Amino acid sequence: MMKKTSSLSCSLFLLMCSFLITSSSNAETVSPRLVSVDGNATEILLQLGVAKHIVAADLTSQSLLPQPVENLGYHRALSAEGLLQQYPDLIIGSNHMGPDSTLLALEKAKIPILQLQSPNTLEQLKVNIDLLATQLQAESAAQKLLQQLDNRQKSLFKKLPEKRPSIVFLLDIGERGLSQAGTDTTGDALIKLLGGKNISQFSGYKSISIEALLAANPDIILVGSRSDSLDSASKLLDRQPLLQHSQANKNTNIVSVNAATLIAGLSLGALTEAERLADKLYR
Repeated sequence: MMKKTSSLSCSLFLLMCSFLITSSSNAETVSPRLVSVDGNATEILLQLGVAKHIVAADLTSQSLLPQPVENLGYHRALSAEGLLQQYPDLIIGSNHMGPDSTLLALEKAKIPILQLQSPNTLEQLKVNIDLLATQLQAESAAQKLLQQLDNRQKSLFKKLPEKRPSIVFLLDIGERGLSQAGTDTTGDALIKLLGGKNISQFSGYKSISIEALLAANPDIILVGSRSDSLDSASKLLDRQPLLQHSQANKNTNIVSVNAATLIAGLSLGALTEAERLADKLYR
């Protein structure tokens, strides 16, 4: 009698386990609520196929997303209250996100934050893709994306000239003049992608006069503005006709850059812009 009761209890236990497992597997998966406050990260998330999980994003990410989401403003001036109101499962940003008081408030609220290093190389971009894929369990999509990046990098390298051209990247800020990109900037990273030598060997951005630019006389002048328009070069030439005497202009190598692709570091969009520029410059 004891054996039969034991056997019956065991059978009931196994049946219950089977029911729980089946119920668990058929249960609707809870969608994670992602917040992205970095345009670079947002581009990667789109490629990893998780765009539908993004419930809020920073200003630079808004135009990238296929669906409207809550606009959290500038990534360096985030509101802790605004972020907490999104009930995020994960906030993704860069090492530039802030202010510190907001990050401290999120830490106290035990909200998970993934801060990625803003990339100035394709290698760092690949590291960021790996980190995001691991966090979101999207390794398969990441492998495809990384393979595409490798192929694009090799294709871009084949377009580069044997002799490295001297290049300057200028940010046209209208009445405030021109700002040239030194080292440790995305402008410098773009120049390196194009196989060039940056004539500006200082850190960050500094203003430059037309006279100084003509004295340096680089082979290529890249011109960006705070908009995503591609007429920055022609506008600069209209305002500064002296540039017509530059070596770059004689070789038709004063070209516009979509500077919006460079805001969040060396992004997937910045690589696309580098490919476009290489086709134009090294035709």
